[in-house]
Amino acid sequence: MSNICIFSRTFYPNIGGLERIAQILASYAASLGYQVEVVTDTHGKSDEDDRRFPFMITRTSDYKVRVQAFKRADVVLFMNVSLHGMLAAIVTDTPVIFSHHGIYRGRGLVGKLLELVKRQLTRFYSNISVSQFVAKNIPAASVVIHNAYDNTLFKQPEHPARVRDFVFCGRLVTDKGADMAIQAFARVLESLPDASLTIIGDGPERQTLQALAQGFGISEKVRFTGKLGGQDLVVELQRHVCMVVPSLWEEPFGIAALEGIACCETIIATRRGGLPEAVGDCGLLVEPAVDRMADAMIAVAKTWRSGEDLSEKAEEVRNIHLGRHTPETVTRKYLDVIEQVISPRQNLERS
Repeated sequence: MSNICIFSRTFYPNIGGLERIAQILASYAASLGYQVEVVTDTHGKSDEDDRRFPFMITRTSDYKVRVQAFKRADVVLFMNVSLHGMLAAIVTDTPVIFSHHGIYRGRGLVGKLLELVKRQLTRFYSNISVSQFVAKNIPAASVVIHNAYDNTLFKQPEHPARVRDFVFCGRLVTDKGADMAIQAFARVLESLPDASLTIIGDGPERQTLQALAQGFGISEKVRFTGKLGGQDLVVELQRHVCMVVPSLWEEPFGIAALEGIACCETIIATRRGGLPEAVGDCGLLVEPAVDRMADAMIAVAKTWRSGEDLSEKAEEVRNIHLGRHTPETVTRKYLDVIEQVISPRQNLERS
């Protein structure tokens, strides 16, 4: 089996879509017999905690240590283009694959320059994009491989007890649109005063969002849980009828949407970036506007209260969609690309 190095500047214990997919790829490739090493800048909890993973984790920002790690590998999979790692990769002449989880839009003069360099680098290496949306915004050709979610953790409850209506899950920053969810929910309460909303997550906008709910006079109807993870997150999601994903920015994909589809009855998401690809036929897509979000939330809540199915063949559609995003399915697609990159080099070395 080949030696694979995954270079991801951010990694566990940080929480986010990029960190989750990097961990999924590393774990499943290791389970198939590949030697996997993750190289990251992110500090871990402890060496003992790192040793529980089925792959090696090298936590460093040191150039020489990165070079040594890249030399051990047959290929380096970059989770996004990173100039911090490219010098080491060029020096070692190890084959590189870029996995794109964004479209590299820089701000300011320096940001624009870095954007230009990163985008041009894609022309010289193999590329994987996490959505058609990302692929269309990368100069070079890409293989589109949608992200995976943890299907061993996120799943439908055996005995559903949907005691709450809507749930938002994400970092509490402006781009994620939690404020729009609260504004839309205030309109929902005008038609359905017994409705409820849960906000899962933390971030710099938390106090602002709590003040917004208080300003609308709906604080008792909006519950803030803070950051949740693992089984605690799953149990909380399973208590809700519908996840709302009101992103204002162009999401590259949206693993949280997959987790919502897996645990809730349905999902409402904004038609932004790669979110339509993440949602598929498993929910409603709306424009990122308060009135559109409110109308969709009211429709879902009324349908649920009437006892009607939220969509025809919902379980069948959900299972087919989620089946395309299992760790096994997605990792095997990555490994196909990896083997295609490695094979010519290995054949040349043998000859």
